[in-house]
Amino acid sequence: MENSSEQISNGKNKKIWIPVGIIVLAIIVGLVFVNRSSKKAEELSLPANSTANNGQTYETITSNENGVEVSVTPINLTPSSKEWSFGVSLNTHSQDLSEDLALVSELALSNGQTVKPLAWEGDAPGGHHRNGILKFSAVPGTVSDLTLRIFKVGGIPIREFKWKIK
Repeated sequence: MENSSEQISNGKNKKIWIPVGIIVLAIIVGLVFVNRSSKKAEELSLPANSTANNGQTYETITSNENGVEVSVTPINLTPSSKEWSFGVSLNTHSQDLSEDLALVSELALSNGQTVKPLAWEGDAPGGHHRNGILKFSAVPGTVSDLTLRIFKVGGIPIREFKWKIK
C-alpha cells in the first residue's frame, strides 16, 4: 500500500510542477520583452531641443491632446542635405497608436510647397508608445519657416508643429 500512495503523491507533484514551470517561463519571457522595449525607447528618446546639422538649435514641440502626447524635434534641416528628418515620439495610456505616420504626415513650407514623407523609420503601428524618425526630401531654395502636420492621431484632426529656419 505504501507504494501506491507514493505513486499518487509523485503524480500530484508532477502535475503541480508543470503549471509552475509555465508561470516561471512566462515571467522570464515578460522580463526579457520589457527590457528590450525600454532599451529601444531609450535609444530613440527625444532631447528637450536639438542642434540640427545646420548648426541651428530647434526646440522639441509637444502636442498633448485627447490623452495622446506627440513630441517632435527637428534632427536635420540642412539646406544642402538631400533629406530633412524629425524625431517623433508618441505616448498614451488611453488608446492604440495605429496610424502609419508616413501616411498621416506632411511638411508645409513658407514657399507654399507641401511635402509628403519619404519614410517612417521607427516603431510599427500599434501599442501605446512609439518612437522614430520621420524623413522628408529636402526642398531646395529659401524656406523661412516650416510646419509639420500630423493628421488624425488620437482623434485630433490636425496637430501642427512650427519652426523658424534661421
